[in-house]
Amino acid sequence: MKAKHLCLLAAAVCLCVGCGREYDTARFREKTELLRQEALADWVRQELGDAPAGDAGHAVFFSVSDGTKTASVYYGTGASVDEAWENSVSNAEEALKKSGTEPEWVKTDVVYIAGKISAEELKESLLYSEVGFLSYGAAFDPEFQTALLEQELNAAFVYDYENGGIDLDALNTYLKKSKRESVKDLPDEYILFRCAGWICDEKDAVYRLNASGLGYGQRIMEPVDDTAAAGLVSGAAEYLMRNISQKGEISGTNTMQQAEVLHALLCACQLSPNAELKEKIPLVAKYLAENVSYDSDGNVFFPDEDGNTAAVYALTVAALAEYMDVFESPEYLELCSNIGGRLLSAQEQETDADRSMAVYALCRLYDITGETAWLDGAVRAAEGIEVQDYLQRQDFWTSFAMNELTKYVPDRAEYYVLALENAQKNLKTVSDMEITSPAGLGMLTAAFETYVRMTEYGGSADGFYLPVLLEGIDVRAERQLNGCFFPETAMYMANPPDVLGAFMERENKFGVSLETICQNIESYYLYCRNYAAIGQSRE
Repeated sequence: MKAKHLCLLAAAVCLCVGCGREYDTARFREKTELLRQEALADWVRQELGDAPAGDAGHAVFFSVSDGTKTASVYYGTGASVDEAWENSVSNAEEALKKSGTEPEWVKTDVVYIAGKISAEELKESLLYSEVGFLSYGAAFDPEFQTALLEQELNAAFVYDYENGGIDLDALNTYLKKSKRESVKDLPDEYILFRCAGWICDEKDAVYRLNASGLGYGQRIMEPVDDTAAAGLVSGAAEYLMRNISQKGEISGTNTMQQAEVLHALLCACQLSPNAELKEKIPLVAKYLAENVSYDSDGNVFFPDEDGNTAAVYALTVAALAEYMDVFESPEYLELCSNIGGRLLSAQEQETDADRSMAVYALCRLYDITGETAWLDGAVRAAEGIEVQDYLQRQDFWTSFAMNELTKYVPDRAEYYVLALENAQKNLKTVSDMEITSPAGLGMLTAAFETYVRMTEYGGSADGFYLPVLLEGIDVRAERQLNGCFFPETAMYMANPPDVLGAFMERENKFGVSLETICQNIESYYLYCRNYAAIGQSRE
């Protein structure tokens, strides 16, 4: 009996020791020390002043995530930034000892400005703001007893942009989930604040975050060079690959979306080929091809409800043609020829967007076959295409189509004119848009590529001011970062691994769509492909 009790006691001791290791906060301390070196540097202290958080003095936040769950946020205040820092670290450490969270991502936010705003003023501000774009944290009392970061407020939909003000139910749901005290009544006055932020990632790399502007709270990447853009493409491609079944299907998609994903993955593969891409891409291509059916007359069609339009035919041909080019395989040539036959029919191309997509697809088909019938069809499809209003359509296909067509028909001035007019007419609109718009980056970069081809061929660029186009490309390349789920944004979502690396629409409640992700991949791919030439054009 004694031996049995001793065994049980030994097991209990082992469990306790194991628990002690599991809840050790040394890793958190290591990361906070790395953050301290940046966040409490001399220049930061000088910028903070005496009491940036008002009556609370100084306020420091720590957001901690193990990379799989929503970040827990801890904060502390103090008469000095050092006191606030230590109080915040202490509060976080006490909670982490109980929760056992292994800190993969640790983010610190140091309040640098705060001001009072009435409930009515906050309501008006939200009503007049684009959804998701009020980039201020909010304290519900002057002492910061209840305070939430901007990322918390927007990710948990506590900011109510539709009705204005704070959604009390959403607030308390979030506070309960965060194991914090609920708020019974909303105050008549709030303290809105902004922070200087830094994040320490899973590799202990520390990134400084934007403290203002449209990129508030997102890592600083100036400029967005080709290496950075290639990394964005790889991250988004990894997201897509996580959602590909063993059969090559993207769950819940139709034919057009399947073709978009295939084309986007091929762009990623050309930038950064790796074993997983080379394994997944053929599966996606095969699934897309096997989804084709034939009617009694031998015409191809796609069984899904939206699968029989010029856009679907064009994207399928373009994606499969790109696949055959990149993988040097002719296996879908007959299928592409059959689908291409549908694109040669004028009645299949009802809109300018349809015609532009048809031009692009037929050019890709000509490129891999050398058969002039496809190029002739592209030329016919190009007839009647007009400059598009980007604000209404957000369509890059006109630029893509003309860029592709001029590769094979370099002596037709009207194609260059259309591409450059399309960019010039929409340049200000695209550059000024506060929301992310990946099609805009693609449109401008495709126009630049066309411009280079035109000048190399000997065409005149009179009346087209290149520096403005280059500036627009820079603006869009940076603006698209606002839609990327970097760890500092993903950590506030319900399931960080599900969105990490993906692109979202902040104005659509951080919604992730395949179209947005694919357009970002394609646009940044084109940007990378032209990055060196863009740099040379500035000289």
